[in-house]
Amino acid sequence: TILIETLSHNQAGVQSRIVENDNGEKSMFMEGIFVQGGVKNANQRVYPVSEISRAVESVQKKISEGFPVLGECDHPPELTVNVDRVSHMIENMWMDGPNGYGKLKIVPTPMGNIIRTLIESGATLGVSSRGSGEVDNSGNVKNVEIVTVDIVAQPSAPDAYPKAI
Repeated sequence: TILIETLSHNQAGVQSRIVENDNGEKSMFMEGIFVQGGVKNANQRVYPVSEISRAVESVQKKISEGFPVLGECDHPPELTVNVDRVSHMIENMWMDGPNGYGKLKIVPTPMGNIIRTLIESGATLGVSSRGSGEVDNSGNVKNVEIVTVDIVAQPSAPDAYPKAI
């Protein structure tokens, strides 16, 4: 089963910032809650904290081993990351309480430039995890695997628009 989740603006707490390096080049980042555990979300699913924790640790292990975790501008209908739609790289993921937090860097690809331009123009964009798992009749999810976290313009949760600062 493909699982795609969105977080509301109030839930996500994701903020963006621009960092200038010594060469005058500016990088844009977003950081905050990427996935929540233990609560029923807008898709009527409940991700146990233990499942979220394991999935977040798995993503962080890939990052630590030098494998890029790429995300897209909007969700495709499949789990595979489409290189031509990549807008960002996830640099770090960690747990804090029941939530999986992360930091992503907007990359200078065509899709990344769209995201950056939208944020610089004042748009607020959502974050949404993409992965797989098994959902029972009660909406509980197990065997969660996070493939990536995408940036979306119109998430299914009505308030899923993290504030850009």
